[in-house]
Amino acid sequence: MMRMSLNDEQRPRITVKCESFLFVHLYLLLFTFAGVYGQAEKEPKKPSTVQELYNTSSCIPKPYICPHPMIQYYLYTRRTQYNPELIDTLRPESLYKSQFNRAHATKIVIHGFGGGRNLSPSTDMREAYFYRGNYNIFIVDYGTLVKEPCLKQMEWAPRFCALCVAHLVRYLTQHPRGTRADRLHLIGYSVGAHISGLVANYLESHIDGKLGRITGLDPTIVFYSGQNKSRDLDPSDAHFVDILHTNSGILGQWGPNGHADFYINGGSSQPGCASDTLFKTLACDHTKVTPYFIESIITPRGFWAYPCPTLISYLLRICNPDEEEYVLMGEHVSNRARGIYYVTTNAEAPFAQGHPLKVDRETLRRKNPNYI
Repeated sequence: MMRMSLNDEQRPRITVKCESFLFVHLYLLLFTFAGVYGQAEKEPKKPSTVQELYNTSSCIPKPYICPHPMIQYYLYTRRTQYNPELIDTLRPESLYKSQFNRAHATKIVIHGFGGGRNLSPSTDMREAYFYRGNYNIFIVDYGTLVKEPCLKQMEWAPRFCALCVAHLVRYLTQHPRGTRADRLHLIGYSVGAHISGLVANYLESHIDGKLGRITGLDPTIVFYSGQNKSRDLDPSDAHFVDILHTNSGILGQWGPNGHADFYINGGSSQPGCASDTLFKTLACDHTKVTPYFIESIITPRGFWAYPCPTLISYLLRICNPDEEEYVLMGEHVSNRARGIYYVTTNAEAPFAQGHPLKVDRETLRRKNPNYI
């Protein structure tokens, strides 16, 4: 397999535009949040100033060529879910000798800041999928590069990570035992959502085809709030793009970004996230998107969403959608869904409330045995 590298226009430039400094504080804030929900064990002190962000262990080392040793692809299947296989995209025999099965659905999961293959939500997502059935789940593990921010690489690092994910996609599409791009489902959280979208920029339709689906879980607003849509996740990146919003306009983008955008509980704040500090509250709002999606994989009730003319209409509960307008949010969404949808959840797990109209009918049946 061929290596992939950034061209001259994409080469890293160690400069930061003045307007980017507005986002530096958001960047630091986001990593403060990651620490709130991280591992209990003591970790090295995170950078706390702009200057410290220029000299961190999380900067991508040269050479800037994919595959890169700091960005690894781990394959999990039901047989190997506790002993994953590290796939070497330069060696065809790596996939031949693996438990990859093209008959099973293939997911490529891209975590966000402070994430990793052995950290939630990656672990919980795998468990939910394997509870449901057989899957090929690739975890793109670049955890050592997102333990802390690297300011001097902030403009191009997501593009480089996307390039390496594109290298994995090409490996799978060109391998005799692989699968087509339109059968791939990329799932990205926070900055991982944008990396998922950027992957499409490095694929060639006549060689790789087009990605089947991308699910963006509260795409981060950090460094991605401008008008440069080529750096954002958008509907052109896959045959179907669905977005779940839980902290839009704060740590997440407001959108819409996809073919179908789901604003959960209004999209900006989540029930059950109120805390004694603003940091913890916003961290919860942003990260709660992942347990919603994970529950959607296995819940029998479902997260039923519906269109509403405006956010205000939703908040005032004055929407009256027809039954056929409801769609499932999450893993089992219809690829025909289009537009903006709203969905209400419970404050604690299980979060799914089921179909509102069906719940009303069940209530009526309990109160009136003669109700049909």
